[in-house]
Order: sequence, then C-alpha cells, then structure tokens
Amino acid sequence: MKKIILSLTIFLFAMQTHAQTTEAFKWLTGTWKINTGQGYVVEQWDLLNDSTYCGRSFFVKPSNDTLPQEAILLVLRKGSWYYIPTVIGQNNSKPVTFKVQFVGRSEFICTNPDHDFPQRIAYRRIKNRLFASIEGLNKGKYAKQNFDFSLE
Repeated sequence: MKKIILSLTIFLFAMQTHAQTTEAFKWLTGTWKINTGQGYVVEQWDLLNDSTYCGRSFFVKPSNDTLPQEAILLVLRKGSWYYIPTVIGQNNSKPVTFKVQFVGRSEFICTNPDHDFPQRIAYRRIKNRLFASIEGLNKGKYAKQNFDFSLE
C-alpha cells in the first residue's frame, strides 16, 4: 500500500511539474495593446517551447513606423521561472534577470532586488485585459508605472 501511495504521489508531482512547464503562462500569449493617443504600445507573447515564452514590445506611431522597445524571455531553468527583459538603451542593452517569485492562475510577480529600477515586475490578466506594472526604488524614491493592455 505504501508503494502505491508513493507511486501515486510521484506521478501527481510529475504531472504538476509538466503542467507548470507547458501551461503556467499560457494566458499571457497573444498581442496586447495600449492606445497612448500618440500611437500604440504593443506587447506580443508566444510560446517558444515547453519551457520558454518569448515576448517583445514596440511602439507603433500613427505613421505605422515601429520602434522596438524590448525583448523578453520567460524561461524555466532548474525548476524556477525567470523573466529576462532586454530593454533597448538601458543596461547597455544587456538582459536583466528577474526571478519569478509567485505564479497564480493568471498572474505572476518577479523580483530583482539588485536592479536599479525596477526591482519588481507584475502581470495580471483579467478577461481581455492585461495589467502590468514595474515598481521599486528609483534614485532613492519609490516609483511605480502601470501598463493597462487590451487583447488585440
């Protein structure tokens, strides 16, 4: 009986881990837009493989000129998720790694206390809306910026 319970526990844990690798952030995929009045901020997310999501953001001017802003990887490494943005013109255009601290049904929070700004990034989907925020200390003062996207 103990062997059956142990086998069942291992099986359920393996299924949970597999589901996490393939489904944890599926709600994030798609094209998200913010109308700024000066154009659109667009963030696109795709599933690259069973442990990597690929995101990118760009600004689209009314003339349809597109200005890239950042490339983002959301990756599973050694059992932990990491959010890794590369922002054009910041950090010498090198990636910065944030560890995902919390994953909910349609939200996640990641942190990097050693980064200058932000130290915390959060995403939450509610129906066809995606609410993202960056926050932390910026030159010694607390700052927060919200990004309220709609699904395209």
